Amino acid sequence: MTLGCIIIDDEPLAVKLLSDYVERTPELELLASFTNPIQALREFRDHRADLLLLDVQMPEINGLQVAKIIGDQCRVILTTAYDEYALQGYELNVVDYLLKPISYDRFHQAIKKLSPDEKVSDSPAVAPAKDFLFVKSGHRTHRIALGEILYGSSSGDYLTLHLAGGRKLLTLEKIKQFVQRLPANRFCRIHRSHFVALRQIDYVERRRVVIDGVYLPISDGYADEFARVISE
Repeated sequence: MTLGCIIIDDEPLAVKLLSDYVERTPELELLASFTNPIQALREFRDHRADLLLLDVQMPEINGLQVAKIIGDQCRVILTTAYDEYALQGYELNVVDYLLKPISYDRFHQAIKKLSPDEKVSDSPAVAPAKDFLFVKSGHRTHRIALGEILYGSSSGDYLTLHLAGGRKLLTLEKIKQFVQRLPANRFCRIHRSHFVALRQIDYVERRRVVIDGVYLPISDGYADEFARVISE
């Protein structure tokens, strides 16, 4: 089951980090994000969210007030740089209370606290036994060997696969769904717009992965997991 979530935080960098975390979590789907809590409340019912990632300290109206207004319309996880609101948060029956800076491990731990009907797996999807997959591009469906894939880059709903020999394949598939089809021991997300084939990496330098002379950025939301994967 995929849970639709909304992010409300007046800090754009915090919104970006949480968006990356949601993108990394197969069971979550980002419906919308807001830096203005008033606007978020106006549009909240349009999105039918299951989960709200909510900052506490915001101008005009704070997160605790927003949580009271939302009531039991969806589950709430509070995020803040201050711990003095924790008791008030739990009195509102929030799922969890995350102190900034928030690591992905701590975020994932909070997501796992959702009810049994909304369980989140502890590990990535089981890797397929086959060493190829089928990818649709235009009117054709191509059989692509996993060993051919160097990296993938997304733009909106489209994903470009960069293959051995300088070939490229454009497909109408979101990067999140595509990566779920790949074996986790061979491929890794490094950015909301990029994934890489681990065996194709030439080297890693200053938060960038280099493959076949191309420099790909490693974003904050994926840095810890990528570091863990390449250290194993």
